[in-house]
Amino acid sequence: MESKTSRREFVQLAGLAATGLMALRPADGQSVPASGARPTARTMGARFRELLQGTEPFPLPSAYDVPSARLIEMHGFKSMFLGSSSVNLGLLGLPDQAVVTVSEIINWDSIIASNVDIPVAADVDDFGASPLNVYRFAKEAERRGIGAAAFDDRMPLNRATNYAAPGVHPKDRMIDNIHAAADARTDMVLIARCLAPTPDGSTGELYDRAMAYAEAGADAVWLEFRTPQDSLRAAGMIKKPLWGTVGSQNFPATAAAMKAAGIMCGDAGGLVPVALGAVDKALTEMMATGRLTEAAKGSLSRESYAKLQQVEEINARARKYHLPAAGSASER
Repeated sequence: MESKTSRREFVQLAGLAATGLMALRPADGQSVPASGARPTARTMGARFRELLQGTEPFPLPSAYDVPSARLIEMHGFKSMFLGSSSVNLGLLGLPDQAVVTVSEIINWDSIIASNVDIPVAADVDDFGASPLNVYRFAKEAERRGIGAAAFDDRMPLNRATNYAAPGVHPKDRMIDNIHAAADARTDMVLIARCLAPTPDGSTGELYDRAMAYAEAGADAVWLEFRTPQDSLRAAGMIKKPLWGTVGSQNFPATAAAMKAAGIMCGDAGGLVPVALGAVDKALTEMMATGRLTEAAKGSLSRESYAKLQQVEEINARARKYHLPAAGSASER
């Protein structure tokens, strides 16, 4: 007599059948694959990890909205950076002093991430500061499509005053935060930013913390190097890929120098001031002349603008559903 199936076994079997993961067994007892089974697509976290573990360093241009993100993708970059400063600026027009919340950062970044097909690395400030919040927000960030999350050890008052008030979390607290994020994520890459003070040029605490963060489960460590030699020293001590800020004074100038320093990637900011500078010049010209003659010379080409807006794709979709095509990007 067959044994009765327990309630737990029944629930497990029902769940597997519902998700298409359970093989079907016909009358002859031979297993066959479940119909409609599809290979699992690589997650954005897995794709970013491949870049991080590759052989060539890669820059991360800073996107600040969906159009800028699409332009980064169109130019062939393999990933992009979403800074918390862009969220503060985009939502409130304020500086990066933690006025926005972690939830708002994830909401903003997830909209951008869902509209491009390359992984995004998001600066999520302190990810919620306490391990329970970090766990919650790490799960949410990965669920919303973030490929890599960069979070730091700054105290709230330090962040709110833009470094004017000193202070970082105790090392053990940051380690707990990293453990919480690692427990919560599946594939999302974790980048721990170490902002420990370096009084009198000393890097002892900086490197001690960086090594501890790497051992705790961070996939990469973000450091700001005080001298070019610091990056080489860090590479010999921290057995994880390093992250820096592209263009900063002490950042290695070439890809070869980045490889020697163990730096695989870095955020390249500056797009927001460039874009706002172009708008400012255009408005100045309009106020003075009533026209945009000079400003228009720097406009995106008609072809690139149409590609950015995915005009061809949306028109094809319109035709499929028997709607008239909407025309060119400039007519939208």
